[in-house]
Amino acid sequence: MGASSTASKGRTIEQWAGAILLAIVVILLGFQVVARFGFGRSFSWLEEVSRFAFVWAVYFGFVVAAEADRHIRVALHLQLLPEKARLMMLTLADTLWLIFNAVVIWHGYHFTISMFEFPYISQTTGINLVWIQMIVPLGFILISIRVFQVMIARWRTGVDLHDARLGD
Repeated sequence: MGASSTASKGRTIEQWAGAILLAIVVILLGFQVVARFGFGRSFSWLEEVSRFAFVWAVYFGFVVAAEADRHIRVALHLQLLPEKARLMMLTLADTLWLIFNAVVIWHGYHFTISMFEFPYISQTTGINLVWIQMIVPLGFILISIRVFQVMIARWRTGVDLHDARLGD
């Protein structure tokens, strides 16, 4: 499930979505800079749409990090433990993370439903912001799926702690 297995089988949908969304951000903001400083014209909707795309890209980045088991954690103490104890501690930590995700998904779902009932419309683009806010429960669902997959792979193959400072 690590980064090397992802690279061998191609990019995931989350990686593609994040890359495309970041490309959209760069293109829109680049166009805004050219329009503003080159032609003295500004488009407020460009900044808003790029902000929305950036938020979604960040959530897809969280999913990619969870899939590669590269999320932020303090792991120094884990390296001092025997492998079985390390596996138990990582499982406990990921279980607590999944419980937290479930709470966010639950409240995010209810918040999203309330935004359908009582729409909050963007002044610039005129869209219902539920479509932007929907990334919160959706992102945490995707993160939870990836964390669960990593937990299963960890139990099948053993503990493989990643140190982001060292690279792949």
